[in-house]
This record gives sequence, structure tokens and C-alpha cells, in this order.
Amino acid sequence: MNIIDVHTHFFPNDMKLNRSKYCNLDPNFAELYGEKRINIPVEDDLVKILNKYPKIKLIIQSIGYKDFELSKYTNDFLIEMSTKYDQVKTFGSINITWGIEKCLQELERMYSKGVIGIGELHPDAQGFDILNFNIFDPIVERMVSNNMIINFHSSEPVGHIYNGKGRMFPSKLYSFAMKYKNLKMIFSHLGGGLPIYYFMPELKKELDNVYYDTAAIDFLYEPKIVKVFYEILGSEKILFGSDYGLIPIERAAQNIRDSKLTSDELDDIFYKNASNLLSW
Repeated sequence: MNIIDVHTHFFPNDMKLNRSKYCNLDPNFAELYGEKRINIPVEDDLVKILNKYPKIKLIIQSIGYKDFELSKYTNDFLIEMSTKYDQVKTFGSINITWGIEKCLQELERMYSKGVIGIGELHPDAQGFDILNFNIFDPIVERMVSNNMIINFHSSEPVGHIYNGKGRMFPSKLYSFAMKYKNLKMIFSHLGGGLPIYYFMPELKKELDNVYYDTAAIDFLYEPKIVKVFYEILGSEKILFGSDYGLIPIERAAQNIRDSKLTSDELDDIFYKNASNLLSW
């Protein structure tokens, strides 16, 4: 089966070799990768995956940094990966606390070098409010013009606490999506449960531009959640994401297979939906 994994993370080798340096530079990186037991995946790991699975395609995402120079450094790494490997496309990082001008400059720089989206943004860790529309308006306008996609980390308003959970709850995601209906967006981790509200008939129409990835959902839900949300959302809106290197791609894929979907439904989630969204 062909697979497009829309949610993976890889880092420059120096970030693995000098973990503490980058933990001191960035609170989000420190929260997610501060513990030495947590692997920091690098290019060598990427090459092993691409060699092992010649039909796989990957979106490598940033994690959303606070510091401008660190963001540029990691964005350059992502640009290099998408240039070197045909099976790779990338989402870079911006932070609206930099101000509109810096964000637009970095956005345009990345776009000119083939970056297709922005994410995975972690607004809580990055220190901004996604409902700050005054700053987001020109950024979203530029992204729509460039046909770029935005991805937000999403979290559940109930359940256990974990590193990086934050408070990107469905109500905030919904408000952002309602404001920017022309922007293609992916809410990670099944949108913190936002799809449950699609039982309200108007939401399906209002949020037609929103997609949901399955990253790390085996930490959160029973496998049947995918079947339930597939039935709620329809055939086009769920995208396979593993959250590699937090979770091995094989494990994440098996979790989806355990959801009792049909072969056609699995093909939608593993490949067809992302292929259509990304024209890939």
C-alpha cells in the first residue's frame, strides 16, 4: 500500500549532538526533546526510512520555535531535505510574535525554495494567540495566494496531561477556521476531538477547508476512533500522520489498520486524501 505520512519530524544533526544547547534556546524543543531518553531523529534516520519503504512519501514538519534565527536554521534544514529527496515535502516555521514583516519575509523565502506549508505550530509554547487576527490577516492572505497549508498542534480539553499538550482546544481551532475559510489547514491529532461537533450539520459546510491528521492518536484513543471520525467527516478529511520520531511509522499505520476500516477507506486515509490535498 502506498503511504503519505503528513506528520513527521526530523532535525539537523547538531540538534541531536548538542541537545542541551537547543533546549536552552527554545522552550518547545526543551519540552518535547529535553529528556535524553527521547530520540531526536536526523537525516540518517530519514534515509533509512526512504530506503526501507521506496513507495512512502513524507511531510517533514517543524515543531514551531520562538527564536527567529533558530527557526531559519531549521527551515533551511527542511528546505535541504525536500531538495535532496523526491519523497519529501516540508512545512516550515514562523512565529507571529516576530511581527508581520519578519513573518512575511520568512514565509516568502521558504515558499520560493519549495516549502509547501507552515507547521506544526505550537501557539502555547511559541507564545502567541491564534485569534490575534490583526497579525494573522496578512500572513494568511499571503499563504492563500501561495496555496500553502497551515498545521496547528491540537489538544484535548479533557484527559491526561503530557509534554507538549498545551491548550489548543477545539473552540480555538474552530474560531480560527471560521475566520479563514479560504486557507487550507490541518489540525493535528484529530483536532483535539473537534470532529465530534460535525454532528452539528452546519459545521461540515463551514469547515470544508479543514483536514485532520492521525498523529500520535494511539497515545490518546482506542483505534475505533478513526472509523467513527471517518463516518462523521466523510471520506476526504482524515490524513495519515505518524508523529515520527515520537512514534514509529509502522506502529502508527498498524493502529489505523486496527480501526476496522475497509480497504478503500484505508486507501483514503493512507494515501488518496493527502495526494489530492497536496497534488502529490
